[in-house]
Amino acid sequence: MLVLAFRVSEKKAKALRERLTALACSEADIDERFIQRSGVELVHRPTGVRIRCSRRGCQSLNRFLARRLLADELEARLQNKTRHLIKAEKIGLEKSKCNRPARSEQHAQLMLPTLHEAKQRPGSKEIEKQLARLKQINEIENG
Repeated sequence: MLVLAFRVSEKKAKALRERLTALACSEADIDERFIQRSGVELVHRPTGVRIRCSRRGCQSLNRFLARRLLADELEARLQNKTRHLIKAEKIGLEKSKCNRPARSEQHAQLMLPTLHEAKQRPGSKEIEKQLARLKQINEIENG
């Protein structure tokens, strides 16, 4: 088995190798070609997937990133999707988990309630009930 050295941590390189192995992709199935200055083009012969990566100025890092993109694409094809669609879905999920309140809620928190709204607050009714009970108890004790 051919082990490539990338300019990333051993932990990341090992995770990538394990992922490619799980996807039944070996280095023997990949044609690698160097493009431009430090870019890399990978072709996965069994599927025909072509990946280009020239994001960084370092060729070994681009080789790693290209293989990671290849793994993303192969994984997506197992789900009958593309890696771009899966990435968009993932971003959508992250945005839906946003914990920020809506603008209208932010404005409502900043505005002072009107007198009518203050009387309608759910907490004020409970306080009124407790005060009435206290009056009853005081009347019983004093009366």
